[in-house]
Amino acid sequence: MKKFFAKDEFKILGGFYLERFVAHLIYFAPAFWIIFFNETLNLTQISILFAILCVSNFIFEIPTGAIGDLWGRKVSTLFAYIMMGLLLPTFIFVTNFYHLMGLFALWGLFRTFHSGSRDAWIIDNLKYYKKSNLINTYYLKEHSFIHFGMFLSGLLGAYIVATLGINAIWIFAGLSWIISLLFLLPVKEHKLTKNETVSFRTLYKQSKTAIRYSLKHQVLLFILLATFFITFRHSFGRDIIWQPFLRDLGLPIYAFGLLFSAYTLLGSIAPIVAKPLLKILKTEKKYFIFLLVLGMILNFGVVFVNTFMIGIIFMLAMIFLLHLFMPINNAFIHAFIPSKTRATIISFKSAIVSLAYAISYPIAGFFADRFGTQSTIMFGGIFLIPAIYFYLKMNPTIKR
Repeated sequence: MKKFFAKDEFKILGGFYLERFVAHLIYFAPAFWIIFFNETLNLTQISILFAILCVSNFIFEIPTGAIGDLWGRKVSTLFAYIMMGLLLPTFIFVTNFYHLMGLFALWGLFRTFHSGSRDAWIIDNLKYYKKSNLINTYYLKEHSFIHFGMFLSGLLGAYIVATLGINAIWIFAGLSWIISLLFLLPVKEHKLTKNETVSFRTLYKQSKTAIRYSLKHQVLLFILLATFFITFRHSFGRDIIWQPFLRDLGLPIYAFGLLFSAYTLLGSIAPIVAKPLLKILKTEKKYFIFLLVLGMILNFGVVFVNTFMIGIIFMLAMIFLLHLFMPINNAFIHAFIPSKTRATIISFKSAIVSLAYAISYPIAGFFADRFGTQSTIMFGGIFLIPAIYFYLKMNPTIKR
């Protein structure tokens, strides 16, 4: 363990690492929830529900991020975990489309209480212990722990569903959040700024300050703009597009469970590659541009896919590049964020992602219905062009 973890790393971050691995080990709902909802709803209705989830994320991200900054990141995170643990099992009993719309809106709301606060809690703890050098390391290892847990969860989920039925996915999904809470409950929060009294005025002021800072800071602004287009591209290549594409190419239905385990395993391997690749390319800017260009080439290359085996290779390659990109990018942005607005700015970034998904989901679905899934994946590559442009234009000077 001493060789794997740096000095004091496990002492500071161990609870967060364990929480990510164990929680994702039993959070296998994503592998089955489209199938679950498709038993009573059509795909259009399912798309609307997930769009509502994204809209709810967008509306509440910044205010709840401000609550985390003002009231405490630990309190905000654990509140989210409690509410998610209680909410998800209710999907077993609710089948009415309009009632589900309400549940998805609540789902989006509760997620926002931890999306910015959890990261801010971790980063400020590292800064408190003067371990800022571990920020990159944390995101890389967290990414590995999450995706190794998800790899095992695909196998566990297949057994659970075969034994207990598909409704069980929601019981285990709720348990995953409660287990997360238990792991993080003993972890202290070391804020670098004092808590303030929470009011609508302070929430508005905090949100306004964070957004203004983000829009005036050249690097942050370009990261946020690039994130918007990268998310757009992602919608044109999510499971809702890839699954019917591979199915039409002849991939058996049972094989999608194995495919889920395969691409989550890539997530645990990718950080091992990311560190040496970053050293070769020397700067984060070159690293991001290199991965985005490769991703665009893969999108356009789907035109040559005519068997499900080749399709799987392309899909896994795209996912691998995404896993190389995300942990380094997540760490990179923190170098430009002041502590007092950290959770709010990260929530602002999450809000942009949610907005992009809310817009791009129906567009991608319409495009797939009109022009086919293969053309949809290829077209998604176009959205990486502006993302590459914004990374080319930025001039980052990192001070850690």
